Amino acid sequence: MNERLARLVAVVRADFLIRLRRPSTAIVFLLLSAVPYLWIPDPASGRALIVINGKRAIYNSAAIGMGTASIGTLLIGLFGFYVISNAIRRDVLTRCGFVIASTTMRGSEYIIGKFAGNVVFLTVFTLGFMTTSMAMVLVRGESALEPLVFARQYLLLLPPAIMFVSALAILFESVKWLSGKFGDVLYFFVWLAAIGGVVATLEQNPSAQWATWFDVSGMGVVMHQMRAYYATNSLSIGASNFDAAKGTMIFPGLRLGVEWILPRLGASLWPVALLGVARLFFHRFDPARVRAAATTAKGTWLGRFNAMAKPFARLFLAPVRVVVNILPRTSLAATAAADALTSFAAFPLAVVGVIVFAIMALSSSSTELFTGALPIAFAGVAVTIADVASREKRAGTTALVFATPHLRTRFVFWKFASALLLATLFLAIPLARAIAIRPTASPALLVGLLFTCAAATALGVVSGNPKTFIVGFLSFWYLVTNDRGHTPTFDFAGFYGAATPAITAAYAAAALALLAAAHLYHARELRTRW
Repeated sequence: MNERLARLVAVVRADFLIRLRRPSTAIVFLLLSAVPYLWIPDPASGRALIVINGKRAIYNSAAIGMGTASIGTLLIGLFGFYVISNAIRRDVLTRCGFVIASTTMRGSEYIIGKFAGNVVFLTVFTLGFMTTSMAMVLVRGESALEPLVFARQYLLLLPPAIMFVSALAILFESVKWLSGKFGDVLYFFVWLAAIGGVVATLEQNPSAQWATWFDVSGMGVVMHQMRAYYATNSLSIGASNFDAAKGTMIFPGLRLGVEWILPRLGASLWPVALLGVARLFFHRFDPARVRAAATTAKGTWLGRFNAMAKPFARLFLAPVRVVVNILPRTSLAATAAADALTSFAAFPLAVVGVIVFAIMALSSSSTELFTGALPIAFAGVAVTIADVASREKRAGTTALVFATPHLRTRFVFWKFASALLLATLFLAIPLARAIAIRPTASPALLVGLLFTCAAATALGVVSGNPKTFIVGFLSFWYLVTNDRGHTPTFDFAGFYGAATPAITAAYAAAALALLAAAHLYHARELRTRW
């Protein structure tokens, strides 16, 4: 037993230290540290962290603790998965997994160790987030800091989310068809369904107590307590407007009775069952199975569709190849076009997406085009270009690419040009029709395209992982499409006609800043690693 425990601890320790040393970890932690400041506004601004029935909750430890803990569960669900969902893949790429497979460690021990590593890593991040949130009590609080009251809110809300995300990350990595980009996108909607399903069930049927045992986000228990103790469903968390005429209220925090603690324990424990499913699919680094996963992709349903799409891809990309052959071989435009063609060659089914977006744009009314077809097309483009900037690093071909003249120093701009060309091919017809219908929308649309490609390039270069951009953009896209132009700042591409020239200029400046930051980071990497 001691030997097994030692192996488990070794896996957890190695996993934690590897993640802690990655630049993307520092970036995510810095972003999380800024969240409390952004979401706990000064009440003098007319906005507050928690608003119940229009009344602002006084900034005490209970209110800030519950509010930031609720935001923390959403951040863990959205960002946590993408940070930890490469534990098994990393061992495959570094060949460490094959060494592990040659030892006496069982597959179940490895799965549990990786799961425990995920839990430890997310817990440490949560503690860091909680610490920065506590600091906001000192900055904007209206009462003394009470660490125990603060921690109780986190203990009631966060553990189920940490367990669920940690287990689901292992499951998605173990199942072959969920371990790639499709799984990254699918998880985003799985998490949204996990939140919305429980809340909707409790709203429609308050007596459905069984739903609280599956409430991994904690939103169900928050809404249930609002109804039980305040007789209301009117709750806003996170920089919400309040009615000053209604006065303020003192929020004592979430109650910790047995009727609330037991469902939270259940919601924390049931995700462990997902590890059993993951073990059934885990290849345990069997060389035959790992090799088969890479060489038999044509036998999957996605592989078969890709094979069927190849003739359409060749026909569609023929004009691009003609242009590439005319351009000087070493020019940035030629290398960017060649890189874009590589994306289509790796995934010919993307051409079908181009055709689908074109049909959607041509068959939509003016309103449907701007509020429906274009946002969907932008989301599809974001998923397609997410791995352009990190493709070489993940495949281990960076040294080969750097042998090409000038690409070593122009890597960021090469990848940006490639992503921009790829996105333009996808959005050519939707953008052309949108500009023809509403010419005044062209600056916002074009800047939105540039901003999307710049963000994909910068985050891909810095993190070396497409997941960083996917979760960031999809989260932002979800906010934009649900806001529907009510907040002009979010209308980054002018979908809802709310973006002002100043906002469009700000997004253009943000795109340039992202590219500049990525170039500086790449230059630093060249000096230290190459």
